[in-house]
Amino acid sequence: MIYGLWYLATGQSYRSLAFDFRISHCTISTIVKEVVSSICEKLVPVFLPSPTETYFKSWALEFWERWNFPNCVGAIDGKHVRIVCPKKSGSLFFNYKNYFSIVLLAIVDAKYKFLAIDVGSYGKEGDSGIFSKSSIGKRIYSEQFGLPQASQLPGSNKCLPFVIVGDEAFRLHTHIMKPYNRAQAKEDFEKGVFNYRLSRARRVSENAFGLLSQIFRVFYTPIAINPDTCDSLITAACCLHNLIRDGYESTNVQNNIHEEFESNNTINNMIPLARHGGFANAEGFEVRDSFKSFFNNEGQVQWQYKTVLRS
Repeated sequence: MIYGLWYLATGQSYRSLAFDFRISHCTISTIVKEVVSSICEKLVPVFLPSPTETYFKSWALEFWERWNFPNCVGAIDGKHVRIVCPKKSGSLFFNYKNYFSIVLLAIVDAKYKFLAIDVGSYGKEGDSGIFSKSSIGKRIYSEQFGLPQASQLPGSNKCLPFVIVGDEAFRLHTHIMKPYNRAQAKEDFEKGVFNYRLSRARRVSENAFGLLSQIFRVFYTPIAINPDTCDSLITAACCLHNLIRDGYESTNVQNNIHEEFESNNTINNMIPLARHGGFANAEGFEVRDSFKSFFNNEGQVQWQYKTVLRS
């Protein structure tokens, strides 16, 4: 067990670990594979369970209280995780940044925990296509993700659906909000306010990936293992991340600590998806405009205008 966790935490090569622990690198390879498989088997049902309506409502309340975005159940983002080119894989894993990768697509809650993940898409695949083909995207588009019925916004008569916030890489949909493009935001101040409020909520996904890489340094190096094992490794790391976040949150509650991790450090080994969202849903435009109206009227916060003006 210790060898598998050590590999996750340090990212050392198998041969380097073999010298440290006086065990052959072939044995360590087998141990790592068994450890990550066992972690996935035992922890996925506990830390990445299928969400229910009760969970969605509690996550939406946390987003409103912490990040001032109502009816938001999570922030979605995707990252290319760098790997060493697998044998006989051709250009399947070769991405637009000119290296080989596997895609990690994740929905994150207001406390930087992973709610749902999809691992294993090839690096060469288009950004919007990755989400559309993923199990998460299929369930959202087919209305089978279990999101609650539309609900009234706080202090307003508007009734809007529950949504997931993302960046330009994702397609605008009734349940997926993305920012207005820069030209529109510059011309319309209210759209700029919406972009700020959405970005404020969406940054939890960036921070979650940052925290994941800070703890599991294997993500700072090209991962030189079989792609199937790499999928299990990424899933195991996300489960352990949630376990650590639970301990962090409980410690903060006991000590009355409310500090949040806010880091914009660039992680060269985990790059974002290309910014092309594909076709939009007509109802998505209406929902986004309704949120924009709410943020500029009854849902406004004191600092939003100063922030937008400075930017």
